[in-house]
Amino acid sequence: MSQSHIRLTYDGPALAAHSMDVRLLSPALLAFGDLCEDAGKALFGPDVLTKVEVKASFRAGSFGVDLSLGQQFMQQVMSLLSGNGATAAANAWTLLGALGMTGGGLIGALRWLKNRRIKRIEPTPGGRRIITEDDEALEVEESVIILLRSRTVRTHLQNVIAPIERDGVDTVAFGSETEFYATIERDEASAFSVPPVEDSVFREETRSIPFSIVSLSFKGDNKWRLFDGQNTVYVTMADEEFLSRVNRNQVRFAKGDVLIAETHIVYWQSSDGIRSDYTILRVAEHRPGMAQIPLPN
Repeated sequence: MSQSHIRLTYDGPALAAHSMDVRLLSPALLAFGDLCEDAGKALFGPDVLTKVEVKASFRAGSFGVDLSLGQQFMQQVMSLLSGNGATAAANAWTLLGALGMTGGGLIGALRWLKNRRIKRIEPTPGGRRIITEDDEALEVEESVIILLRSRTVRTHLQNVIAPIERDGVDTVAFGSETEFYATIERDEASAFSVPPVEDSVFREETRSIPFSIVSLSFKGDNKWRLFDGQNTVYVTMADEEFLSRVNRNQVRFAKGDVLIAETHIVYWQSSDGIRSDYTILRVAEHRPGMAQIPLPN
């Protein structure tokens, strides 16, 4: 097992007595453990287990903890990395560097970004170049991009920093017994917020679908509740000609009526899975409900 040490220190007037509310500290320490574990897996593979051990430490007007990172590797992973344990012995410190707890790294990149959108990422001889929406650029190592893309890593880091958003806690710092390598002030906390999940289009298609009518709406959004034979769905009625005929009472509806409609479906991938939006482009046929018993001629 390889080990490296880092001191995590929270500072502010509420910590002058070298004590910290356990309800504030415990989630942050658990998040730190999860952060190191998930970052280690992202950088070195799923067979790398990073464990964090803690002991209390104090500094005037602050509350700190000394954290010891140990990484256990399956033998085949060590062989893959270096042929021996030499590379494995340096990975805990490499992990802290990639996270930015020894300067730069993920923390440095997020502090520089300040929630600006990334327009593109370009390869460079030494790693990657981040280009923001206002065309500023920052060169980082490949490991920083890996962690920047990881929603779980970003969420854990946000939770480690979260105590400084509470009254009486102003800063969080990462360092050693004698110096701080990276310090985050309260007014910088928003830069470490995880961006919300943006739904993305998974698939689109247009096809003819028969619907039975559940309920109709003639409000601004024209969302009709229709049944497609399996599910009740909300459908946007975008056939203006058909709506005009309905408004002029040229089309009347009754229970059991069926609409056969050219329908555009957009499938979205979201944080909850897949959702779909239905839009009727054109009503091809309106079939009245079967009020009579069909008999042969």
